[in-house]
Amino acid sequence: MDNFIITISRQYGSGGRLIGEKLAKILNINFYDKELIDIVVDKTGLARGLIELKDECFINDNIFFTAYNKRKFESPFAENKTYSTLDRIFEIQSKVIRDIAKKESAIIIGRCASFILKYSDNSFNVFIHSSIENRIKRINEEYGVNIENAERELKNMDSYRYNYHKYYTGEEWGNMINYNMTLDSGCFNYDEICDIIIYGMNKKLKNIKK
Repeated sequence: MDNFIITISRQYGSGGRLIGEKLAKILNINFYDKELIDIVVDKTGLARGLIELKDECFINDNIFFTAYNKRKFESPFAENKTYSTLDRIFEIQSKVIRDIAKKESAIIIGRCASFILKYSDNSFNVFIHSSIENRIKRINEEYGVNIENAERELKNMDSYRYNYHKYYTGEEWGNMINYNMTLDSGCFNYDEICDIIIYGMNKKLKNIKK
């Protein structure tokens, strides 16, 4: 099989990252989540803490302007155009994601990868969701967060991801028409979800090659 990319967008607490890690092991391919932050740090020279603060979270750029004296970067892709630090990070990260898709098979978690690779024939875009009750239970059990804080945390994280995705893509985060497959992680175990995703990916790629 030629190189392929599985992008996994996910509601907070739905298990999307763990599913991605398991898929990567099954398929023996690279897994990119926080690893993308390391690459952006290397390419921009920005402090890791600032990039982590920005990661999948659309926030007021004044935070970055203050930290960097309102510095802007010149875009290498357009004449006489400058981008804010936030936009520059997204631009670099998008290029990294496209480069990964060109050279290897991989699992990529979040970061608008489904949109960035939307028209790529070798990508399969998945959205993992679940009920609030299931997600609160998972956050409580896996991260040790109490029930009350878990509910508040998941609502905040979902809001951050929704706003981030909407700002940079114009699309509705989680809208099923923007993905090849959406799965409720409360209905299947991780092994079953991985099997379903692999089946769907193989089906899509086979149909494209006909």
